[in-house]
Amino acid sequence: MFLRSKVVKGESYSYLVQSKWDTEKKTSIQETVKYLGKTSKISVGDIPHEYLHSPTILAFLANNKKIDTKGREKSLLKIKQNTLKFLLSGDLDGLQLVFKNFRKTGTIPEFYEKILRPAMYDIGGLWRDGKLDVGSEHVASNTVMRLIESMNTKIKPKSKTKTVLICTPDGEYHIIPCLMIETYLTLRGYNVINLSPSVPTKSLINHVDKEKPDLVLVSITLDEHMKSGMQLIKNIKKLKIPIIVGGQALKDKKHNFGVTVSTTPNFSELAKTVKMEITQR
Repeated sequence: MFLRSKVVKGESYSYLVQSKWDTEKKTSIQETVKYLGKTSKISVGDIPHEYLHSPTILAFLANNKKIDTKGREKSLLKIKQNTLKFLLSGDLDGLQLVFKNFRKTGTIPEFYEKILRPAMYDIGGLWRDGKLDVGSEHVASNTVMRLIESMNTKIKPKSKTKTVLICTPDGEYHIIPCLMIETYLTLRGYNVINLSPSVPTKSLINHVDKEKPDLVLVSITLDEHMKSGMQLIKNIKKLKIPIIVGGQALKDKKHNFGVTVSTTPNFSELAKTVKMEITQR
């Protein structure tokens, strides 16, 4: 089941279509299930109930900015619920299907910001509230990592003029934020060296000195790693390389790292900060 659109006199019109096998012609044919009218006027109520749970339909409704806000939010919620279900069960195939359908109308950063990251926040909340055991949390985290790592191996930077090195303090094992940032910066044309998670400080400093990246991005998720994070940053500063530090541990807290701090969850804003720091070097 999928949606097909065509433009007539500058206006887009959409149809709900399904593929059927023609036994006589021995080929697949497309059959119109329902004419939906102007794409800009489509709402969730226009989709027959039996097709509302189709991943393809949900992705279209969630990403089509011409559809009313309530309709998009309802579709996004359903996609997030499916994502949460696949994460908790460790179903990588199901998660990849959600991603594949979302990508037909949305970008990878949008998938991260609208679907994957909110789902991981929900899982973190369940764990903090005692509604999820450590094993289940690890299953979900490992499934996310496998999805992102499989994507990152397929993404090639458009150019390699600037290099960003991503790392965490020694003992900080939260790698998912670093993997997401790696994806986004690679898509923006940066050569990314991801040394997360938890490389011993001396070894990390030696590697930074050897690679001489244009910028180092330090991610700190847990409060308990703030002290080691500050020490790491102090050592990197000696190499005269621009540094950005960010992460959940810095959110809504006072800090004095002596470097640029970014607590925005928005990838686009982070990319602007990265570009500014490198340009000012």
